[in-house]
Amino acid sequence: MDFDWLRKHGSFPKENAEAYDVVKKYSDNLKANLDSGKGLILRGPAGTGKTSIAVSILKRAMTLGKGCLMISMPNLLDTMLTLSKGDNVAYLRFEQKLRNIPLLLLDDFGAEYSKSDWVPSKVESIIIDRYNRMKPIILTTNYSDTWTKENYSQRVYDRLRGEYAVAIFNGESHR
Repeated sequence: MDFDWLRKHGSFPKENAEAYDVVKKYSDNLKANLDSGKGLILRGPAGTGKTSIAVSILKRAMTLGKGCLMISMPNLLDTMLTLSKGDNVAYLRFEQKLRNIPLLLLDDFGAEYSKSDWVPSKVESIIIDRYNRMKPIILTTNYSDTWTKENYSQRVYDRLRGEYAVAIFNGESHR
């Protein structure tokens, strides 16, 4: 399944028509969005199609010749933590890839959260650096805007709110 298939077959649930419109607009203007650093946030309950839509956009970005990387937030933090305890060169190489890839998909934003200061600090560093260098991120999350505001710094919250299109999905899981 990809975004074109969804559009053709109209299999997008009616309760998500508004989210679909946001995603369609973002996808239809993908090259401009990628070139200007505009990202996309897909919010809503588990199983509502956020990750499938995000992957569809990554596939489209690859047809434009843009490099992409998809990683779940728990996997991202596990990898960074493991690498940080070993070879510094491998750790820095991985972190530079996160910062430099033209389009980064962070799946399950919020699932990485812990009371450790290191976790939000690393996530914030990546988001802020990418924002400053106009490198877009697609975030999928089950958490609300309020949760982001309460658990991350005002700097991250403002950047995500200001330069990102937001599609809010509703409904029950399709799985």
